[in-house]
Amino acid sequence: MNKGGAERTISILLKELENDNKINLHFIQMEDGLDYILPKGIQRVILSKAKKGRIRKFLELPYVALQVLNYIKKNKIDITMSFLYRPNYVNALTKLFGAKCKSIINIRSTSSRYISEGFSGKVNLFLIRSLFNNANTIISNSKGVDEDLKSLMPILVKTIVINNPVDIEHINLSLNDESSISFNFKENVRYIISVGRIIPLKRNQDLLHAFYKLRKHDKSLELIFLGDGISRSYLDELCIKLDIVNKVHFIGNVSNPFYYLNRSDLFVLNSETEGFPNVLVEALASGIPVISSDCKSGPREILEDEKYGLLYDVGDINDLVSKMKYSLYANIDLQEIKDKGKKRANHFHKDIITRKFKGVLS
Repeated sequence: MNKGGAERTISILLKELENDNKINLHFIQMEDGLDYILPKGIQRVILSKAKKGRIRKFLELPYVALQVLNYIKKNKIDITMSFLYRPNYVNALTKLFGAKCKSIINIRSTSSRYISEGFSGKVNLFLIRSLFNNANTIISNSKGVDEDLKSLMPILVKTIVINNPVDIEHINLSLNDESSISFNFKENVRYIISVGRIIPLKRNQDLLHAFYKLRKHDKSLELIFLGDGISRSYLDELCIKLDIVNKVHFIGNVSNPFYYLNRSDLFVLNSETEGFPNVLVEALASGIPVISSDCKSGPREILEDEKYGLLYDVGDINDLVSKMKYSLYANIDLQEIKDKGKKRANHFHKDIITRKFKGVLS
């Protein structure tokens, strides 16, 4: 439950489902870690507090599944619902080991990305193909994720697409909340912002290269990165190489990204691949113009073929620069963009999405 799109979705759903007196929630984490505030009524069951390597995590899957199976039997659980791949494997294994409850697994990203991930990718693909049809229902968070899974294997169980929920009310309350903000936004500076993990899959370097090109002609531009990850040192070195160190701000993980979005001029998402990028909807809800890579999958679906924001080809720096120039310098109606973005974000309101999840649980 550290920072991430799936984790944010879980935190929202826990709050909404906890309010339903017809549902008795049990919350199991395979590992410790919590960056989100949970409802007071939720008691965490943590299966392991030890740090484990990738190989050990795979080898222990049957053992963890037996732990969960015992918990299911002891507590007379009617439905198990899991998020992310390893918990999904465990959920499916409990069915294979004899669990009688209804099993629902949630796919939050394109499974085909494992094709190019070497040995670990092969292991994940094997587990997906071997286990997922043991579930009763498979929920994907976008049409693209659903279609991607079905391109890898014949799916023999019920599938449904339910997008990620967004807490619009929380975003609106946070837009002007300065209580946790230490960054000083300057007047006469135009800010471009990126929000998310700083990892290779997010292609943050593409934005640095594009920003470098734009800075040649517009010295008022500065760039903000919210989030952290293993690519940070590489990006620091790239900033030094491009001589833009003083104009790029790595702020790290923050409790209120919406304040930063509200005071920036352009949001950019550069990902190689996505499932359903929450941050893109959250940027729309914050009333900021958005640009996203036309990656697989999510952005084109969210933006409805550029009706609500611009798309560029993954890794195409020149295309990105062109779209950024249009967003920053074209004679466009910013209020109209803001209104349209907020209207689109409301399609993913937590109340709407929660009702869909409750429909699957019933």
